[in-house]
Amino acid sequence: MLFFVKVRLDVTKMAELGQKLQAGALPTHPLSTYCLKDDPSVGLNIWEAKDRAEFDKAFAPHREYYSEILEISPIILPQESMQLLMKQTF
Repeated sequence: MLFFVKVRLDVTKMAELGQKLQAGALPTHPLSTYCLKDDPSVGLNIWEAKDRAEFDKAFAPHREYYSEILEISPIILPQESMQLLMKQTF
């Protein structure tokens, strides 16, 4: 499963987060990461996990580095979306 994750970084813990990521002490799971230009403390990520329980387990160590979890939503690929939309219209 894929998950869209939108978080606000706790900037007071940014250096610690960077050190842990570089040292490999905090495993990274996002497939991609971007930040909002107008608010660079907001990160937009795509994570992949077998299911929600596996996602929650992988995401748990990261939570302490965020001041706010803005959104976690299951997402699908465009091809899957097209198939679902076609089924709805026919």
